[in-house]
Amino acid sequence: MKNIIQSTTELALHIARPYIREGKAVVDATCGNGHDTVALAKAVFPDYGDGAAASENNQECPTTPRLVAFDIQQRAVDATAGLLMEEGFGAQLDAGNIRLVRDSHENMGDYLEEACLIMFNLGYLPGGDKEITTCTETTMKAIQRAAGLLIKGGLLSVTMYSGHREGAKEKAELLAFAKGLDSKMYHVAYVNMLNQPNCPPELLLITRKR
Repeated sequence: MKNIIQSTTELALHIARPYIREGKAVVDATCGNGHDTVALAKAVFPDYGDGAAASENNQECPTTPRLVAFDIQQRAVDATAGLLMEEGFGAQLDAGNIRLVRDSHENMGDYLEEACLIMFNLGYLPGGDKEITTCTETTMKAIQRAAGLLIKGGLLSVTMYSGHREGAKEKAELLAFAKGLDSKMYHVAYVNMLNQPNCPPELLLITRKR
């Protein structure tokens, strides 16, 4: 097994996988280049991918897709679609079991009613324009929307990057929001890499208790 605490994104995925529930939607709120979306697809559809053929049941389009991924950049949506196809999830895309949405994650409530797992990986698109980043205003709207969409026992995971101005502002707002959540309704954990230089990514975890 990889030394997962050396990678915040790997740690986030390791923590997140047990929260996936059969028949409940999983959300990648920031699909980027598609690596997290593919990792989630492998967890949601363990019998598919890598070229495996889908059964008739899996080819039927469900009322709510099992995996929904958002990004505002068409480049990111296209990259994610391409990577999913390479990994053998084309049938799931065609069937509507996986849905890629070019829209701001603040609007995720327009596309689904509830979710067992919602993951955010903030910042900018790796290899893309570093001037195009998630921004505090829309991130906070999205996080508040996501918290309301969680089912009981569901998880909201947020990977935060404070090494740039907007990221530092996002982190401050996110931690303040999480700290103020009703402790009877939500449980919050905050993970940071204490001895690592250069503002390493940090992890905010919110689970719904009831």
